[in-house]
Amino acid sequence: MKGIRLSVNFKFNSPFFFENNYKDVISNFLLEKNFKHFTFSDLICKRKKEQLEGFYALNEARFDISMFNDESLIDLMNSIVTEGINFKYGKAKVNSVVFKNVSYFNEGYLLSPVLALNKNKSIDYIENPELFSETIRNRLIEKYIQIYGIYPENDSFIFLFKNKIEKICSSDFVCFKSKFEMYGSKDLIYTANVLGIGNNTDLGYGMISPDLYFFKP
Repeated sequence: MKGIRLSVNFKFNSPFFFENNYKDVISNFLLEKNFKHFTFSDLICKRKKEQLEGFYALNEARFDISMFNDESLIDLMNSIVTEGINFKYGKAKVNSVVFKNVSYFNEGYLLSPVLALNKNKSIDYIENPELFSETIRNRLIEKYIQIYGIYPENDSFIFLFKNKIEKICSSDFVCFKSKFEMYGSKDLIYTANVLGIGNNTDLGYGMISPDLYFFKP
């Protein structure tokens, strides 16, 4: 089964305000379209102005969605373009949706922070990289079984950060972004390529990509 990555592009004639919890809106939008297995990136703006409760997007912005191919994808693309997405402070009209196949890769970048949970508490990669990696592995096995209905023939998997790690702390979680490498089962790695890594991927955590930048200089 092949993975598909949708790039949702916005163009703004005037500043558009996104609240801090904008990812909840995107997640609910996709769930209401009956998609169960997906992940999506942070919203990346060409220019933005930070505020206490969110940020203003200026000119262009984009986020990507990744999921396995589904008959409903065309309907999803059409509805995103025709309906736009209703955020707290208004409807963001979509300029275009571009899709491409997800290719296999075993090193790349996080387009949204990765969160690993153990007993509902976030794991600090810096303090316990082995448990962090094992938690990601277990979640990938669960996703593989949900998609294919069988246990993977090879269940080996190791996750490692390569570069300086960006640690992102909130009142609820600790999560991370950086360049990374994955080793082990190609089936589990491709599942990660498509559905992301770690917990809460359907809330916009753990999307990965071989490329870092949405907007080229």
